[in-house]
Amino acid sequence: MQGAAKPIRSLYENDPDLEDSLDRFILGLGERVDDLQDAVLAQQWAPLIALTTSFLGIAQRLGYPALSEVLREIGSAAEAGDGEGARKSVGELTELAQRIRRGHHTSA
Repeated sequence: MQGAAKPIRSLYENDPDLEDSLDRFILGLGERVDDLQDAVLAQQWAPLIALTTSFLGIAQRLGYPALSEVLREIGSAAEAGDGEGARKSVGELTELAQRIRRGHHTSA
C-alpha cells in the first residue's frame, strides 16, 4: 500500500476574503459528510439531492473542483435511485474530505 494520498487545498486558499469561509467549511465538513452518508443509508433520495445541491454550491464557491465532481456523482445517483452508485460516491467523498482537512492551513 502506498503512502497517504496527497492533501487537497482550495484553489482560493490564499484569498484573505475567503479565509473565514474556508475555516468554517473545514470545521463543518465532517458533519456534512455524515449527513450525506445517513441519507444514502436510508435511501432518502430527495433529502440527498437537496444536501448535495447545497454542498456543491459551497464546494464550487470555495475552490474544491474534485469535491464538486463527486457531489455531482452523488446527486446523479440519487436522482436515479441508484443506491450502489450513491454509496460508492459517498465513499470517495469521505476520502476526499479527509484529504481536504489535511490540506487546510490549520492542520499544518
